[in-house]
Amino acid sequence: MLGIYQSKFRLENGRLVFVPSDFGRDAGVTILKAIHRRWRRPSYFYHLRKGGHIAALKHHLADDTFAMIDITGFFDSITRAKLLRALRSIGYRYEEAMDIARQSTVEKTRMARDFSLPYGFIQSPVLASLALDRSALGRKMSEIAKSNHTRLTSYMDDIILSGVDTEAVESSRLALLGAAAQSGFSANPSKSQPTSQSVKVFNIVLSHDSLALADERLEKFADAVVQGSLPAVSAILAYVSKVNRQQTHYLAQIGTNAIDPEVQVLARHILAE
Repeated sequence: MLGIYQSKFRLENGRLVFVPSDFGRDAGVTILKAIHRRWRRPSYFYHLRKGGHIAALKHHLADDTFAMIDITGFFDSITRAKLLRALRSIGYRYEEAMDIARQSTVEKTRMARDFSLPYGFIQSPVLASLALDRSALGRKMSEIAKSNHTRLTSYMDDIILSGVDTEAVESSRLALLGAAAQSGFSANPSKSQPTSQSVKVFNIVLSHDSLALADERLEKFADAVVQGSLPAVSAILAYVSKVNRQQTHYLAQIGTNAIDPEVQVLARHILAE
């Protein structure tokens, strides 16, 4: 089989990214289209629908109690064997499923035979989602999402829970942790958050009827507004406007003193609206 990737590099956060070869890219597009035809993705997988992570958070705004589970090394957890089982579950014959699994996984450690989904491949997000959906954890997620006591949304490796009954949300959280262990997934203790009146996800604080950028992210945006060019600042303000109107105005006020005169004009326009 032709090489499925041409190079790899490591990001500052330590994550290894694989750059697909032309063959690997073409295979990825073909696989992606085929999976979309065969698999009905859950509505609570917000990374596979419009609105993204902000829509995933807004789904919970009416509730009072929140929790979040972050899966450690999500793509690394999707082994070739796990992917093979997931593909078989949506009707692929063994040979077809194995061919897809081989074209979609890489050996992360030389000579270790630790084949799993890589970051960087076109098909990786959908295949990871399929494998999650068809695992014990995915089945428990589906059960909770269909219940009338706990809301659930997922954005790739982050699972968000909420409800009006604290005990119900906590029970759902513990049930998901148990199912995760059964499926071979691990919750990241440094990022997962227990049941509380608010949670911080994607650098956004979610609480009852409120979304707000976390303080550290807001201040980074403030620095960027002062120093950045018009295209960059426009993108920042457009993003923040989807999260919190007051914080958008806060950044616009700062923007009236920006280095770029065009940013100053944009900031004054936003404040006048």
